Amino acid sequence: MPLLHRYESLLLKKSLCLSQPYANRMSQCLALRLQYLSSRRLINKFSVLDEIALLEKIPKSRFTGTKAAEKFRGPILGRFWHKHYFDANHLPQNFLNKWFGDYAEKNGLLRTKLHEVLMTDEDDTDIEKYWMAMANRISHALVYEGFEARKKRGALTGEWLIYYEHAGLNYYLDLAGHRELENQQKLFERLVNECGWEFPFAFELSATSS
Repeated sequence: MPLLHRYESLLLKKSLCLSQPYANRMSQCLALRLQYLSSRRLINKFSVLDEIALLEKIPKSRFTGTKAAEKFRGPILGRFWHKHYFDANHLPQNFLNKWFGDYAEKNGLLRTKLHEVLMTDEDDTDIEKYWMAMANRISHALVYEGFEARKKRGALTGEWLIYYEHAGLNYYLDLAGHRELENQQKLFERLVNECGWEFPFAFELSATSS
């Protein structure tokens, strides 16, 4: 059910989206969630808004380096799409994926990178400065370079922005996490309760993407 009057809701959306043309296609639920999380400094709202700008093909949109949008699979969520968004708290997972994921372990990426860093010439006359310099090199290579490499190839992961395509336009519903896929019915019901009153066509039994 709506928490705000329709006019108040539209004002919030326009303010949040900086009056972008998709504002009326963002659910009140998503707008309120972004406003709340941003005010509590739990998320940078532009982590999500930048992804929407890319989906909307807004000129000069910022490259985010996240994974491409995909449609959910299966009969419960199969009508919806999801787009990854990256925020600062997703950095650890990207670090783990880069250096300790299946591909990384199979190809020895961490071992190769550490060998590359440790073989770099460095003045070792002062052993304390030497190890401090090496620690800086290692942290830079593993964290910064690892992050930039994933970003460059569009592989950054995070959580999801869920949206629905209708009549050639995207309707942005809410945020969700990977763990919520463990109970797709529960996630679907949450979306219905939060967004069904506003965008009922997204939840009709015969709903299909246009």
